[in-house]
Amino acid sequence: MLKIIKVSGDSMLPTLEDGDYVITKKPRLYQAGLLYVINHSDLGRIIKRLEKVEGDKFFFLGDNLQASTPASLIGYVEAERIVGQVIKIIGPKGIRKP
Repeated sequence: MLKIIKVSGDSMLPTLEDGDYVITKKPRLYQAGLLYVINHSDLGRIIKRLEKVEGDKFFFLGDNLQASTPASLIGYVEAERIVGQVIKIIGPKGIRKP
């Protein structure tokens, strides 16, 4: 099932801008470099880029390293908390791939 989520904040600049929308799908596979929506236990719903996978733990970063939550605060994320893979971005620049 596809979902549309509104982007809030600047942590993913320049890829995602505050007010953009993303279209997501339920992930089947996980690939470093792609964007995912996470239901984080402390931070709530966040969108981050998958940096690496170590066993059953996933490590994410924001694109805007100056304004994003530090990776040390995000920590490792379990697969069940990854709720969507970003497949399209909708914003002032039009519809584009992430």
